[in-house]
Amino acid sequence: DVLSAINPAVVLTRVSVYGQTGPYRDRPGLDRNGIALGGLLYITGYPDRPPVRPGLIVSDYLTAVFNAFAIVTALYERDRRAHGAGAAPRGQCVELSLYESILRIMEHTLAAYDRLGVVREREGNRLRNSAPLDNWATKDGKYVCIIAAGDGLFPRLARAMGREDLLREPRFGTMARRAEHGDELNGIVAAWCRERTAREIQDVLEAHEVPFGVAYSVADIFTDPHVAARGDIVSVDDPVLGAVRMQGVYPRFSETPGDVPRGAPRLGEHNEEIYQGLLGLSPDELEALRSDGVI
Repeated sequence: DVLSAINPAVVLTRVSVYGQTGPYRDRPGLDRNGIALGGLLYITGYPDRPPVRPGLIVSDYLTAVFNAFAIVTALYERDRRAHGAGAAPRGQCVELSLYESILRIMEHTLAAYDRLGVVREREGNRLRNSAPLDNWATKDGKYVCIIAAGDGLFPRLARAMGREDLLREPRFGTMARRAEHGDELNGIVAAWCRERTAREIQDVLEAHEVPFGVAYSVADIFTDPHVAARGDIVSVDDPVLGAVRMQGVYPRFSETPGDVPRGAPRLGEHNEEIYQGLLGLSPDELEALRSDGVI
């Protein structure tokens, strides 16, 4: 309200773990608390083991994406309404929470519980309604993910493996039947993968148009020709560390592609530029903010 009184056009976003209302609003929290309440932590891992956190702070990053989208939407709506009414633009407050960002991507989980009473559980790398599907070990110690459960994809995999006989087996005749016999079918694919290197598997599956992927380490990413051709890794000059290779600009824009001209700014590096140049504070006012510990 104070900011809106000063600048009615301002768009303000508020981000927390639990939101600005409700009984949990004052709880402290971090990413893992968000994925816990949102339901993702519970379904991540294997059925016979405790929940496992995802490999990244996914609720932090996901909420940031929702936040950026919300800001752009609020700015567009502010200007649209002002233009339509011929009035001064008026902003609004946008609220986001980490747990709700997770809750929003929980697929059918809530509806299935509401209508069917189904509590979604941990399934590991497999899905009870899909086979073959898993991350399989290769002869050279890597892992490949093969997705060929559908009725259009499974014949491609069978032919790629030289196992056309599987197509004549009634128990593998439909997606539903393959799911019923998932352990057996996944075992067949696992044995085939163990006898071949990741590159050998890649070549034959690519030739037969079977969706697959090698589980890349960061070292693999740095040497991949597709990543290199797309320019996904760029070199950025940092005043302390020197040249650092890191992720480039994403998404890609045809007319304004963008770049990464420098590393992240130091804490307070642009105080004068923002507070004096943009906000119009005097040097004395800026120094008062420093003295009071505001900046």
